[in-house]
Amino acid sequence: MKLRILTLMLIALFLASCSKKDDNVTPTPPGSGTEVGFMQRSWDGQKRGDVFYEIFVRSFADGNGDGIGDFKGITDKLDYLHSLGVSGIWLTPMNPSPSYHGYDVTDYKLTNPQFGTMADFEALLSKAKSLNIKVIIDFVINHTSSQHPWFQSAKSSATSPYRSWYLFAPTGSIQEWISSGKVPTVTTYNSREWYNNGDGYSYYNAFWDQMPDLNLANPDVVNAINDAAKFWLDKGVAGFRLDAVKHAWQDPNATEGYAFWRNFYNAMKAYKPDVYMVGEVLDDAPVVAPYFTSIPALFNFKAYWKLTEFLNNATYAKWYPKDFQDVLNIYNSSSSSYTNATKLSNHDEDRTLSTLGSIPGRAKVAAAVLLTMPGQPYLYYGEEIGMKGIKATGDENVREPFLWTTGTDSYRTTWRTPSYSNNSTVTPLAQQKDDAASIFAVYKKFLELRNTYPALASGSLAYGDINSQPDNELVYYTRQKDSEKLMVMHNFGSSTKTVSLAPIVKALNLSGVKQPVAEQGGAKVTLSGSTYTVTLPGYSSIVVEMN
Repeated sequence: MKLRILTLMLIALFLASCSKKDDNVTPTPPGSGTEVGFMQRSWDGQKRGDVFYEIFVRSFADGNGDGIGDFKGITDKLDYLHSLGVSGIWLTPMNPSPSYHGYDVTDYKLTNPQFGTMADFEALLSKAKSLNIKVIIDFVINHTSSQHPWFQSAKSSATSPYRSWYLFAPTGSIQEWISSGKVPTVTTYNSREWYNNGDGYSYYNAFWDQMPDLNLANPDVVNAINDAAKFWLDKGVAGFRLDAVKHAWQDPNATEGYAFWRNFYNAMKAYKPDVYMVGEVLDDAPVVAPYFTSIPALFNFKAYWKLTEFLNNATYAKWYPKDFQDVLNIYNSSSSSYTNATKLSNHDEDRTLSTLGSIPGRAKVAAAVLLTMPGQPYLYYGEEIGMKGIKATGDENVREPFLWTTGTDSYRTTWRTPSYSNNSTVTPLAQQKDDAASIFAVYKKFLELRNTYPALASGSLAYGDINSQPDNELVYYTRQKDSEKLMVMHNFGSSTKTVSLAPIVKALNLSGVKQPVAEQGGAKVTLSGSTYTVTLPGYSSIVVEMN
């Protein structure tokens, strides 16, 4: 009897212990195992990434203390841009102009005295050359300022030799003149594009009456433009950013417009064989593509629009690589050789961080995407520190002074009191440099990655069968150059994702993991047995080298 009681007690104790053990079991979480460290190759200083940096001259850096950005300020900050790995800078208009933005030029062969002398500009070019940084300048030849001597003469008299340099028509017969071909680059009448000159004639202006359009069908105008371009090439600029390309002719699809830009590029290439040009065609890919037959590089606006769309609503984010490739396929239909100039925001658009709901994590992912996808990336000044701005109440809002440091900031321009980017809304550069979690830290890291790994700089793009990808908020793709293969993953959503790499590796036709390279946002890789697992917090990214 005692033995039976003892046996029952032992069974009860065993069952109780089993029950207690089961109640406290912690299931093995996804991604458990040994965390694998990141090993990024050291950058050798070669600027493989070919990254350009757009500078709004008036706002970037004040080198002489007058409150206005200038050539000396830019020269002093070239070492900073060199340390980032920037290979070129684009200067917004630096010719004389009555406006703060400079897109209405009064002399194509002079510098704006507010920015410095010609000697100051030449010093900038010399310093840039020593750092292997190309300099391109905004070349605004669709129109001039209404204060340009050419136009002052043209408007003063119908017999002026400069009258035919612009597009005039009798105020009462504009439509008839257009229909009869007497207004060379205009095919359709739009009353908003004509301004009454007060002498019985009106003149054409696609943007503003203070910006009269040049007659680009006039050989004398073409010669003057070519002469001005050669002047700056002789000074040492690498080339030009071409403004308002599709507006050279009123019809953006006019064969004459394509021919004008082709002739201009060919003339400059004959003069300087390695001349560089990038054009602004602010439109969808089908309108942009034909211009690649004339200009070797064009900005890819569509890729940026899709990127912000998916970051603001990640429901279908996984399709981003395919949408990006779809744009390139359209480009390929016009040219087999072109430069895809990628970008986030620029001086004419709401700042990236503001567009993304002022959520820093989204801006970090945007930077990581820009710097790991194909193309020639352009960075707008201040994006690397998360400057903000909405242009609805004025373009000035997206062109505010760069924030260099807190306290005494001798290089910060004061020409405008900022409405969006100040010390209370944006952490200045000097302070972000000390913060490993800052927006600047992401730009710094991914710029270095792009300059280090040829696959990111110029490799091919692949993304597998997106239909089979189970998570709509995860974006992944591979970049390959020769034997170097990198897999890039981004979490466009706000919640943490944990995924096994095995099915992704298989879907991308890869043979296996070689080494995790880098991350942003706290992403990590773990290894359990032979299984790699990636954990991606909201708005994080990871780069893994593959076999």
